[in-house]
Amino acid sequence: MTFNVERKKAQFYPGDAPPASICLSSFAVVRHGKEILAGRMDRLDIWLDRFYVSPTNGPNFLASGKLLLPASHLLWYESPLDAAERVLKEEALLDVPKEKLKLVDAQSHLRPSPMDPSIPHWDICFVYSVELPAGEFKQPEWFKDFGFKSNLKADDFTRGHGDVLEEAGLLG
Repeated sequence: MTFNVERKKAQFYPGDAPPASICLSSFAVVRHGKEILAGRMDRLDIWLDRFYVSPTNGPNFLASGKLLLPASHLLWYESPLDAAERVLKEEALLDVPKEKLKLVDAQSHLRPSPMDPSIPHWDICFVYSVELPAGEFKQPEWFKDFGFKSNLKADDFTRGHGDVLEEAGLLG
């Protein structure tokens, strides 16, 4: 079913997610054999404006120098599969039809709220995977060191992306 409504950015309190909230996210894991397409955050201004990174946490993600996967919160009325296709197109600059994306995992993570660590915050993550030949990607200006990586560990990533990969059985 398709809804004919305006798609809107997720609603955050000024600067962050509301306490006791739930974030719905789609991850698009692009693989080439055992390698995974990832990069390091660059151009924080673009991440804040286009990719739903909060101004509170964005500078920490950038400063970490750790890897990120193509991923995003769902827009209003957007399905997880449509979000994964959008993430590949807008964030990774890859034109991959959603029919090629395979749902490999759905996860829930209970974490402390970014605004108040005493309040719970749930992350619900839909993890999709697609196999692509190496070299079929462009270098987005908002990533540095964007490319296929091997021998990855969960700690190589920021934003909990490594934990998502590990739980989905996509590392190693």
